[in-house]
Amino acid sequence: MSATIESPESQSETTSNSGLADEPAQTTSTKPKRKPKKKTWYGKLGRSSLMLVRRTHLYSGIFMFPFVLLYGFTGWFFNHPRLFTGDEVRSFAAADLSDGLLRELPTPDALAASVVEEMNLESFLIGGPTIELSDTRSPRFTGFLSYTVNTESASHQVTVNPHTGDGEIRTTHVVKEDEAADDEPKLNPLAGIFQASVPGSPLDVAKNSVPKVLDELGLESGEAFTGRRSPSLEFAAIADGVPCIVTWNMGNGGITSIREDSRPQMETKSFLQRLHLARHYSPGWDVRWVWALIVDVMFVSMVFWGVSGLMMWWQVKRTRMLGAGVLIASFVFTAMLAMNMHDSMTTGAGRGGRGGGGGGGNRGASIATAAPSDALTMKSVQQTTIDTNAQGS
Repeated sequence: MSATIESPESQSETTSNSGLADEPAQTTSTKPKRKPKKKTWYGKLGRSSLMLVRRTHLYSGIFMFPFVLLYGFTGWFFNHPRLFTGDEVRSFAAADLSDGLLRELPTPDALAASVVEEMNLESFLIGGPTIELSDTRSPRFTGFLSYTVNTESASHQVTVNPHTGDGEIRTTHVVKEDEAADDEPKLNPLAGIFQASVPGSPLDVAKNSVPKVLDELGLESGEAFTGRRSPSLEFAAIADGVPCIVTWNMGNGGITSIREDSRPQMETKSFLQRLHLARHYSPGWDVRWVWALIVDVMFVSMVFWGVSGLMMWWQVKRTRMLGAGVLIASFVFTAMLAMNMHDSMTTGAGRGGRGGGGGGGNRGASIATAAPSDALTMKSVQQTTIDTNAQGS
């Protein structure tokens, strides 16, 4: 056997190196390494599902973005119908008017007391009960004071706040006849045709078959009546070489026709508002069917965005408490707002109560269809003009 003898220098180097090597081992030995958790199949499924929800939330929002803008802006137009009408707008304050004009309008409380006094007089004449003003509901005005002033050169729509007397004037200038002469519609060759009686329309055939269908299904049957609005048939026709669009009413056989090159013009605002209100599936595959589908997709998307947003919020633990508080506050606020709106909509006042603009009252309560009051109702420019013309006629 042979032995190896190391020199003192090599022994000292070995000792020093072993000492340096032992120091990191002593420091790291106090913190044991964590073992990674074993991934389960349901854990993988949960993460994959959450990732799918996030991606769907993202790309559905991108795809539906134009329709979100459409419904948002058109809803804003409905809430502010007088915006973007092209009218000349001028505002005024009651404090700036001379001779105290519009400064002494009756308050809701004083006006309610006067109405109750008059109601007691009417009740006394018919032997009715005594009426007292209750403090369970504060008197309030349900709308603005709206008026129309027509002149030779313009039409003024005046709106006054019944509380403050402040108001707004919207002026629509009248177009002269010589300026409007260039916009005269072209002659419609089908203008003299108003009726076309065609036997065997789908409405009549189905009407005769509906009672038999009910009998065959074991349901109590009787005479069938058509709905309030009958469907129509729309098609293209050529009269004297002029392309026309014809609409035939299946119920009464009425004919409506227009020239293809004289179709009515529609302002952008009106077009967007009508898009907002467009609904119902058509019986065939056409653009209206696709639009109705988009309406349903919009509904599903909005519900999905809300639910998926809650799912993504719950994944962030540090925001759970604050988010839960906001969510509860939102539900409480929504419920209170809905209950108060229901209370406001069921007072029986409708859009100004019974009676016309200049009078009325309970004497006309027996009339099934009463004219809406224009004294305390905010109206659009078009509706005010129509109501004024109707009263004048």
